[in-house]
Amino acid sequence: MVSIPAPEAGRLQLRLVSLTRMASETARLKESLTVEELRRGNRLLDKERRDRFFAGRGILRQALAGYLGEEPGNVRLSEGEFGKLHLSDHLETDSISFNLSHAGEFLLLAFAAGCEVGVDLEQVRQDLPFRAMAERYFSAREQEELFSLPPGEQICAFYRCWTRKEAYLKGTGTGFSQPSNGFDMALLPDHPAELLAHRGSPGEIGRWSIKDVAVPKGYCAAVAVEGAEPEIFLATEPPSP
Repeated sequence: MVSIPAPEAGRLQLRLVSLTRMASETARLKESLTVEELRRGNRLLDKERRDRFFAGRGILRQALAGYLGEEPGNVRLSEGEFGKLHLSDHLETDSISFNLSHAGEFLLLAFAAGCEVGVDLEQVRQDLPFRAMAERYFSAREQEELFSLPPGEQICAFYRCWTRKEAYLKGTGTGFSQPSNGFDMALLPDHPAELLAHRGSPGEIGRWSIKDVAVPKGYCAAVAVEGAEPEIFLATEPPSP
């Protein structure tokens, strides 16, 4: 893994990892996982998904271990009420928050200090029934803006909105237990990423910074960070040959 100093306030660290290029490391990465993590991974019937879960969790542990000065297997993780991971007993470094997302061959990790963070990575599928999904998960305003675009632009706008919304929901720690149609996210191509309205919690407006993440063609990603817009540092791992 690339050596990166621990995150600091106002500086967001992102790591984009090719799980395909890390495939040979899966067995080693599994060594740091807990019995429960191994059980969870083994419940995945598809070998590729199973190996990528093991690799992803191992990579997360390796990164956190570097920040904490611990061995990966000694990093203790806990899940919140709705499944968001956090450090459980490193009180002296409890300001480090993190989030991760898998899609296709990539893993995207985000690390922040003193604030919550959420990240979402999606592999773009041209055959996705995005209209039906938008009608179910998007707000009325988002649907109106999405379907007002030329047909050729709608799939990209859908993914742009979806990743921004999911990154925000993951950042709050609620995930989809919070109605995803209860707030409006910017999606038009000439509008910056932004939480525009929140009918359940108006105080959320201005509390979160939403940013798109530059990822390889065929993917779409966004990150949501609590507080003012941070500096973003993105590392690709393993480094390109």
